[in-house]
Amino acid sequence: MPFITPPSTPPAEVRPAPPTAAELLDQALDAYDWGRPLPAAPKGPGAAAHHWLQAAATFDPHQERPADPFPAGPAHREAEALRALMKVPPAHLAPRLTALPLHQPGTALALWRWGQAQVREGRFRPALRRAWEDRLLAKGPGLTRGYALRHALCWALAERDEARFAALKARADEAAEPVVSHFQRLFGLLGGRSPVLRLWNLPGQDYQDLRLDELGARRLWILPADAEALPDLPADVAWIIPSLDAGLDDRSASIPGGLAAEAQALSARLQAAGRTARFVPSRVAFEDLGMAWFPILIELDGQGNLRTVRMGDAAPRKP
Repeated sequence: MPFITPPSTPPAEVRPAPPTAAELLDQALDAYDWGRPLPAAPKGPGAAAHHWLQAAATFDPHQERPADPFPAGPAHREAEALRALMKVPPAHLAPRLTALPLHQPGTALALWRWGQAQVREGRFRPALRRAWEDRLLAKGPGLTRGYALRHALCWALAERDEARFAALKARADEAAEPVVSHFQRLFGLLGGRSPVLRLWNLPGQDYQDLRLDELGARRLWILPADAEALPDLPADVAWIIPSLDAGLDDRSASIPGGLAAEAQALSARLQAAGRTARFVPSRVAFEDLGMAWFPILIELDGQGNLRTVRMGDAAPRKP
């Protein structure tokens, strides 16, 4: 009789392994970085660490301390050490920062958010600010180490502290090289004239190729336009509005498509308010100079040279 092949058994469905507790924490950090809600805490051994990270991401760093979800043990002692540190007077804070363990991602994120608020409110002197930055640079997840590096570089640039910049550059890893290179370019511009940029007049929408010292102002505020209101700027400040579009050739002789609509809408708002500004329809022009984080406040000296560049974390809230 003929040989009959038995029907094949379909392979069993292979389901991916559920994420580990560490992978869930990484997913939560990624959500925080993108401004998304953090995922729900898992059940089981990793729940407390996840709750601690959620508390670190959501507490008000100006007036609260994150709630400690840990039972007795090393993680509880770490969380309590951070909570106690937040009550220490600034004059006694540096040694507590050095001794603070950062084994839990939530501890590093809470320390980052709390310290950032202290810097913004002027409570940290430069030496204490650098001690806080250095603690975050030395330990913790890649996200908070990256935040701390950017913060330290912004302040080194604002203070024209080449020694601090060299120290930060020496300790940065290969992944941080693009960030460091932005600041390297900006340090090279300090004390000299700015390169020529193509700046579009608003309202009016015609362009001029100008250096920053040719705008008739000693201070320049570089910030994308807010959808709700125009910034209240002093008379000695010129406003440059960068588009958030990265793809346009910054030397184009026309503004294409959607960017033209953006420029027209800005022109109408400025004209109605009796205001003027300059528009750059591409991030490329600024990124080529190293200006990658807004807002940026540039101050020129009496000869039109770049005296200071306060960018990102080191920029004031208003010029």
